[in-house]
Amino acid sequence: MMNGLVNITVDGKDLKVERRKPLLQALLDAGINVPYFCYHQKLRIIGACRMCIVYNEKTGRLITSCNTPVEEGMVISTKHPLVKENQKYLLQAFMTRHPLDCPICDKAGECDLQNYGALFGPQKQIVQVSALEKERHQLDWESDFLEYYSNRCVVCYRCTRACDDVVSAKALYVEERGFQANIAPAVRPMDTSSCEMCGLCVYVCPVGAIISKPFKYWTRSWLLQRGQTSCNLCSVGCQIQIEYGLGDWRSEEKVYRTKPTDSLDICAKAFFGYDALNHNRLRKPEVFGKEESYGNISQLLSTYLRSGNTAIVLSSYLNNESLLAIKEISHRCGAIITSTLTANLYPFLESYGDYEPVEWERVEKYDQYLLIGEDLTSTATVLSYYIKGKVYKVGRVERDAKLGPVKLDWEDVNSLEGKGLMVVNLEGMVGEEARLWGERVRRFKEEKDWDVMLVCKEANFLGVLKTFSKDELSPIDVVIEEAEKGNISNLLIFGEDILDFYPIERIGSLKDRVGHFVVFSPFYDGLASYASVRVPMFLLGEEEGTYSSLMGEKKTHCFLPWGGSLTQFLLNLLELMPKEKVGIKKPEGKSSLKESLLSIHLYRGSWINTRSQNLSKLYSKNLLEAVNYA
Repeated sequence: MMNGLVNITVDGKDLKVERRKPLLQALLDAGINVPYFCYHQKLRIIGACRMCIVYNEKTGRLITSCNTPVEEGMVISTKHPLVKENQKYLLQAFMTRHPLDCPICDKAGECDLQNYGALFGPQKQIVQVSALEKERHQLDWESDFLEYYSNRCVVCYRCTRACDDVVSAKALYVEERGFQANIAPAVRPMDTSSCEMCGLCVYVCPVGAIISKPFKYWTRSWLLQRGQTSCNLCSVGCQIQIEYGLGDWRSEEKVYRTKPTDSLDICAKAFFGYDALNHNRLRKPEVFGKEESYGNISQLLSTYLRSGNTAIVLSSYLNNESLLAIKEISHRCGAIITSTLTANLYPFLESYGDYEPVEWERVEKYDQYLLIGEDLTSTATVLSYYIKGKVYKVGRVERDAKLGPVKLDWEDVNSLEGKGLMVVNLEGMVGEEARLWGERVRRFKEEKDWDVMLVCKEANFLGVLKTFSKDELSPIDVVIEEAEKGNISNLLIFGEDILDFYPIERIGSLKDRVGHFVVFSPFYDGLASYASVRVPMFLLGEEEGTYSSLMGEKKTHCFLPWGGSLTQFLLNLLELMPKEKVGIKKPEGKSSLKESLLSIHLYRGSWINTRSQNLSKLYSKNLLEAVNYA
């Protein structure tokens, strides 16, 4: 044995595998096909389905491979007659009550039971039950987004384990036992319960027992194209899959659904918020409502930027390449640059000092956590999946209640013993309050030697911090006041981050105060509808680039047929600018911003999420439930 590896023999072949690793995972990693339903590499092993049985040649017994750790000298057969005979018997048992409704089931084409049924051949009914006796009690989850078919369920407990062990929402449980077992919501209606609508129960279900209603009956899995990218709807940086149509005979040109990878990192913002990619999209650049080419727009903007005072409002949803291009353009034309991060992140760091992000791999290794500020689960949902130790909370507790936090006042935190991770949610902290918290956190870190993780809702807030120093960014409110006074000739706004602090009517009215009002946006409506010049931005799966997320540097990919590159447009614009750098300007004045318009909510996290009809419906239902409860 070397480097923690052991020698085993499988079907006559010698393998070197990691000691104590689940035998099933070792076989799958070696490319050996073993059927299973209940196993998932990220879920707690329970050995419920028994389909993964193999034959132990040394003991002469059948064993379940999922809950058997690998040991030196194992001799295993996956093809022994007893293995195949028992697997076929088990499959027939699963089929006993399973309806033959593949033609109308959304899981058809990607269903494990369907695939194994085809692999093992025609099935026999091993238990003599009538058609009526096959019916299992149906449960209405009372949800507009999730639907449960009890007869399709193979009771693998993947959904309950994902909900309990990964998300910690505990929104599902098993009702009854045996043939009468059903997966039931802990609270109904489901949409206003502790369920976070992350969609993991849909994804991990090996059959069509739990389905997504927004996807139901729209298309077939084999008719869709798919790609994988890093999510940029919040700052975590999860890897997700996007399934889409090409607009041919198979399916309409749009995104049909999003899914996690087997890392199970996804939340409602991506799982149900994908429909934002399909509505009111700005696909081509326009000047005064008339479509123009990117080349002509570049020429026009270069003319604008060469004359007059220019102010640029950054979006923290831009990738690092676009941020660098904007910085260089600003140096060439002497522009003023601002960002909404000048209201919270930069004031915080003025009193905190230099910040070094915590490596993602370390997050789940702490024994205790101190959460500061707004609801973390609503701001960076997947981060909450990795917090498993003792939790203390200073601030509002809403969805964070799932973590079982001990509520503290700031005066009490000095009583905490040992080391841990302090997670500071900067949303809602503005100006002087942010500076105050920066001072508090710095002192606590120095005295207690805790690690600190900063969280903002924006996908690339760390990229903005890495690209622009505090001396290069002007306070957002000072820049807006300059524009309102008529001191700005060209106002370029990227995205709609600014609407977190100002109503759209106020910002839209700037078109009459500045010479040229230019908006870069993924959407045709909203702020772009006020602009004389509007240029497309791109969303999930639509542009190549890198993001500095909480998970580290992540790459986004362009595979959707309507995608493009804002970065390339900005680089082309840069080529038209003077070569000499005149430097970034800063107007006179000090920030006096004191509050944000943003309300932190799981289903209403950013201007991108507000475009999702699915999330808007969930938000309204939860808001109404909260009002009724109050």
